[in-house]
Amino acid sequence: MMQRAIRLARSAAVYGEVPVAAVVYRGEEVVAEAANNRERARDPVGHAELIAIQGAAVALGAWRLSECSLAVTLEPCPMCAGAIVNARVGRVLYGTTDPKAGACDTLYRITSDVRLNHRPKVYGGVLGDRCAELLRDFFRRLREAKRRSA
Repeated sequence: MMQRAIRLARSAAVYGEVPVAAVVYRGEEVVAEAANNRERARDPVGHAELIAIQGAAVALGAWRLSECSLAVTLEPCPMCAGAIVNARVGRVLYGTTDPKAGACDTLYRITSDVRLNHRPKVYGGVLGDRCAELLRDFFRRLREAKRRSA
């Protein structure tokens, strides 16, 4: 499923979106998937995880996603980690850590906070090198384009 998320993330980059994508699945069944769409939708909450979680809730007709797993290319931010907890996602797999906003392991540990009523199993570093490379390449190309236009 992470390979699927990586493919989705690559397609988001083509549209100028930060290449992050998420897949919600149950067993081998893909329930919902999404890539970041903040730029295209001009939506500050257009994070892949939120869009995929919303899509999964609609597809399953239930907001509790405890039987589902979420594969996402980048460690979820505080907003997305909160949505994961509130949606009762059963398991989270993420690719690379986010040193600026990671809320599962890096900066915060929202998904494992014992004060909250749900704590999904979290596995980081799943195809992490490939996910990190995708982001590095995207931001390198962005910086190069800025230099050329300056």
